[in-house]
Amino acid sequence: MFRLFLTRILLKLLRVPSQPIDEGKIRHWLWTAMPQQGFTDYITKRDITVLQQLGMGVQREEYLTLLGQRIEIGLLLSHAKKAFERVEKDRKLKVEAIKKTPKERKIIKPEEKPQKNENITNKSS
Repeated sequence: MFRLFLTRILLKLLRVPSQPIDEGKIRHWLWTAMPQQGFTDYITKRDITVLQQLGMGVQREEYLTLLGQRIEIGLLLSHAKKAFERVEKDRKLKVEAIKKTPKERKIIKPEEKPQKNENITNKSS
């Protein structure tokens, strides 16, 4: 609670605009980045770099920092894969629905509108 209060005060002092995060834009970026070779190359290169730094023998604080960076890289890749798989699954379902014959498609009837009753009399008179 106290940390949150201090964070808010610091953000106000720094005049950093705090806008809500748009999850849709994040998901869009993740699924568009996943199939690109540059994205996967970056993830691989960054992971190897962190592993090399860990292998050189570091102190505890630096070890924990590097370990957190490696976990963060793994989570980024995982979220990107999930977003890409979700979009691909939705696309496949849409294509399968289009390929079905008209008989197999569900025919959606428009809702019946209530008909006007001409026999209504004015009761206010």
